Amino acid sequence: MSPEAIGDRIAAIYGEIQATAMRGAPICSDALVVEAIGFQNFAGYVLGVVVTPWFLNLIVAESPGVGQSALPTNALRLRFPAGDAEFGLSELKGFGRLASCSLFSPMSEFPDQQAARAAATAALGALFDPHLHDAPAKPRATGERLDRRALLTLRRGPPRGEEAAR
Repeated sequence: MSPEAIGDRIAAIYGEIQATAMRGAPICSDALVVEAIGFQNFAGYVLGVVVTPWFLNLIVAESPGVGQSALPTNALRLRFPAGDAEFGLSELKGFGRLASCSLFSPMSEFPDQQAARAAATAALGALFDPHLHDAPAKPRATGERLDRRALLTLRRGPPRGEEAAR
């Protein structure tokens, strides 16, 4: 089974949960539907993001035929180019064991499916960014003086009065 098919299967199960157990639940956003995003092979597993009206989670599932043993029993820690992520394990009825890492819940901050999809795509992209935690390097121009007031107050922009004037 392909990673996309695994993602679609997980999404279908969560879609059924949305239509039954989560129907009308106050935690659910009416602007969102269940969707599997970016499912791919990674480290012997299948990794992707699932958007639901009540959560946005990174999901890890077993990858049939890739040679990876079953998911561990307690927790799963995976190393990504951006750093390590820890996943909790659970049983999804109709699918089996999977690992998840919560990114957002509840989903009330997302005005529509496009915004939730963009957040899911950005989260996946960030995992694979080896420079995510690098400090931005900004060379100082020759002769540039430090603004002592900004340094002491840790100000990160124009002075308050200058903001309004722009």
